[in-house]
Amino acid sequence: MDVFFLTMGAAMVLAMHAGFAFLEVGTVRKKNQVNALVRVITDFGFSTIAYFFIGFAVAYDINFWG
Repeated sequence: MDVFFLTMGAAMVLAMHAGFAFLEVGTVRKKNQVNALVRVITDFGFSTIAYFFIGFAVAYDINFWG
Protein backbone atom coordinates (compact mmCIF):
# COMPACT_ATOMS: atom_id res chain seq x y z
CA MET A 1 0.00 0.00 0.00
CA ASP A 2 2.88 2.41 0.66
CA VAL A 3 4.25 1.99 -2.86
CA PHE A 4 0.77 2.41 -4.32
CA PHE A 5 0.21 5.58 -2.30
CA LEU A 6 3.52 7.10 -3.42
CA THR A 7 2.91 6.13 -7.04
CA MET A 8 -0.57 7.64 -7.06
CA GLY A 9 0.76 10.80 -5.42
CA ALA A 10 3.42 11.13 -8.09
CA ALA A 11 0.84 10.59 -10.84
CA MET A 12 -1.40 13.30 -9.37
CA VAL A 13 1.48 15.77 -9.17
CA LEU A 14 2.37 15.03 -12.79
CA ALA A 15 -1.28 15.57 -13.78
CA MET A 16 -1.31 18.87 -11.87
CA HIS A 17 1.70 20.08 -13.85
CA ALA A 18 -0.05 19.17 -17.10
CA GLY A 19 -3.24 20.89 -15.97
CA PHE A 20 -1.35 24.03 -14.98
CA ALA A 21 0.42 24.00 -18.35
CA PHE A 22 -2.90 23.91 -20.19
CA LEU A 23 -4.31 26.62 -17.94
CA GLU A 24 -1.35 28.88 -18.53
CA VAL A 25 -1.29 28.26 -22.28
CA GLY A 26 -4.96 29.17 -22.42
CA THR A 27 -4.34 32.55 -20.80
CA VAL A 28 -1.56 33.78 -23.10
CA ARG A 29 -1.64 34.90 -26.70
CA LYS A 30 -1.01 32.37 -29.45
CA LYS A 31 2.50 33.63 -30.19
CA ASN A 32 3.55 33.12 -26.54
CA GLN A 33 2.18 29.59 -26.04
CA VAL A 34 5.45 27.82 -26.75
CA ASN A 35 7.29 30.05 -24.28
CA ALA A 36 4.69 29.31 -21.60
CA LEU A 37 4.97 25.54 -22.17
CA VAL A 38 8.76 25.64 -22.07
CA ARG A 39 8.61 27.57 -18.80
CA VAL A 40 6.27 25.02 -17.22
CA ILE A 41 8.39 22.07 -18.43
CA THR A 42 11.57 23.75 -17.17
CA ASP A 43 9.94 24.38 -13.80
CA PHE A 44 8.90 20.73 -13.62
CA GLY A 45 12.46 19.62 -14.42
CA PHE A 46 14.06 21.87 -11.83
CA SER A 47 11.56 20.90 -9.15
CA THR A 48 12.10 17.20 -9.88
CA ILE A 49 15.87 17.53 -9.56
CA ALA A 50 15.52 19.61 -6.39
CA TYR A 51 13.24 16.99 -4.87
CA PHE A 52 15.69 14.16 -5.48
CA PHE A 53 18.62 16.09 -4.05
CA ILE A 54 16.92 17.95 -1.18
CA GLY A 55 13.29 16.94 -0.66
CA PHE A 56 13.88 13.19 -0.53
CA ALA A 57 16.40 13.58 2.29
CA VAL A 58 14.04 15.86 4.19
CA ALA A 59 11.00 13.63 3.70
CA TYR A 60 12.56 10.25 4.42
CA ASP A 61 15.66 11.17 6.47
CA ILE A 62 17.91 9.15 4.13
CA ASN A 63 19.96 9.98 1.09
CA PHE A 64 18.35 9.20 -2.28
CA TRP A 65 21.53 7.51 -3.53
CA GLY A 66 22.03 5.44 -0.38
